[in-house]
Amino acid sequence: MQPEVTISILKNYTMKKVIFLLTVLFLFLFNVKAQNFGELEWQKKKIPAVITEVPQSASVTEDAIKQKLSQLGYNGKETKGIYVYKGIRIPDISEETFDVLVSIDRKSRKEKDASVVYFAISRGYENYVKADDDPVLISKIKQYCLNFLPWAEAQALEVDIKSQEDKVKSTEKKLQDYQDDSESLQKKLKKVQDDIEENKKNIEKQKTEVENQRKALEILKGKRKS
Repeated sequence: MQPEVTISILKNYTMKKVIFLLTVLFLFLFNVKAQNFGELEWQKKKIPAVITEVPQSASVTEDAIKQKLSQLGYNGKETKGIYVYKGIRIPDISEETFDVLVSIDRKSRKEKDASVVYFAISRGYENYVKADDDPVLISKIKQYCLNFLPWAEAQALEVDIKSQEDKVKSTEKKLQDYQDDSESLQKKLKKVQDDIEENKKNIEKQKTEVENQRKALEILKGKRKS
């Protein structure tokens, strides 16, 4: 192998490695920024919860999370904007059964396309998982909550697809309406054209009739005695 080729391969390999490391670093920094442990206010109490920022609207994020939990067979009860799931098991977190509270809020008035998810887990009897509990469990909860980002992104795409499908249907209907109007107008045009031709024939017939009646009138006038 030529030295130049070897150097080129090494450069490409090094560049790919750098790009990979930068990507990993970016994702790590983004996840750190997008997620932390905080508190969820519930029934006049402050409950420890994993807080995850999602770059999608609250409605889209809410639908995405509800759909995923629904696929596991769970439907939460909504109370004052908080969804309560009693006695559910999320395999990605643990084989244990938990009570889960989920709250999705708009990040701020200015950031309507960003949301904040509060995810609180209890082992029952308000024994909520705290930030300094089992580090393995905490890590799994946080990792699970990071799924909210791709879930919401996928849901946003579905919303966009549905919106675009509606636009396509609307434009197709309008096109069909124009085509129906065109067909109707063509029929009207043909009728008008036929009526014009019929009218032309009637005019010629009537001209002949007028001429005949004039002649008859002249004949009658010619019979007058001086």
